Amino acid sequence: MTTHELCGALGERPVIAAVRDESALGEALNSRSAAVFFLGGSILSLPGWVEAAKRAGKAAFAHVDLLQGVKADAAAIEWCKQAMPLDGVISTRAPLLKIARGMGLITIQRLFLVDSSSLATGIRLMHASPPDMVEVLPGLVGKAIRTLKIELGRPVIAGGMITEEEEAGRALRAGAIAISTSRVSLWK
Repeated sequence: MTTHELCGALGERPVIAAVRDESALGEALNSRSAAVFFLGGSILSLPGWVEAAKRAGKAAFAHVDLLQGVKADAAAIEWCKQAMPLDGVISTRAPLLKIARGMGLITIQRLFLVDSSSLATGIRLMHASPPDMVEVLPGLVGKAIRTLKIELGRPVIAGGMITEEEEAGRALRAGAIAISTSRVSLWK
């Protein structure tokens, strides 16, 4: 899958199922979500989860910073690429995303916002090493979504703390291409 194809799929189904453990996997696979973000798992469980997501017709992304059993480094990215049919990776670490992009994976930079300084720093870092997409957390900050979309010219995903339909709608209206959430009721 390419970034363009992912954007098209998210345009039609903008809620991404964020899965932390196996208990929510079945719901994610049966949901309308076009993509699944795996925010947990280990080197033992994740390959099976990704295979199941691909069989269900979902784009599959692993948050490599949260993967148990490997250090978040270049070898982990290479292992992910070889061990499973991932579409891409998520990380807070730009150097890892640069490696992943070089391997043909879609890259999603996760940006945690605490204040306006963290927003400015994040924009500066992503200009230096641009990811394919940006996921901003918390996803409730419409002004940050609009700013990132304009400043970076990249699709923005709103994640974190989105638990209600109205919150998801506000993030989408602010310019997010999609929202990621672990709230199963929003995956429907």
